[in-house]
Amino acid sequence: MKASGILLAFLVVMTITLSSNAAEKGYKKILGVWEFTAPSAPQPYDSGLLTLKVTNQKLTGEFTIQGQTMPIPQSEFADNMLTLSFEVESTPITLKLKLTDSVMEGTTDSPNGPVKVTVKRAKKAVK
Repeated sequence: MKASGILLAFLVVMTITLSSNAAEKGYKKILGVWEFTAPSAPQPYDSGLLTLKVTNQKLTGEFTIQGQTMPIPQSEFADNMLTLSFEVESTPITLKLKLTDSVMEGTTDSPNGPVKVTVKRAKKAVK
């Protein structure tokens, strides 16, 4: 009886560890700097950089628009879908981006209607 309890506890710990590692590996493919364009968004929000990274073992991100950094408080990535929740000028925004190959595309609602967003990996600077 004691051996089966130990085996059960071991299996539970392994399952949790494997699930955690699988989730971590899922978002590793989107980490880094991305360039975004949103042609129908008002300026200056029509282009900039999206940086995705891991902080305290959690996916985090920030937008950089005209040199100003805007944190993204909520970031989730599952099934090749990135969901970002943030505020722009006190307006809550939820942006859902679908990863296809090396491009993410999606649409978000804004007070002025839907805004299409395209995100591509940032080109490395030439030295």
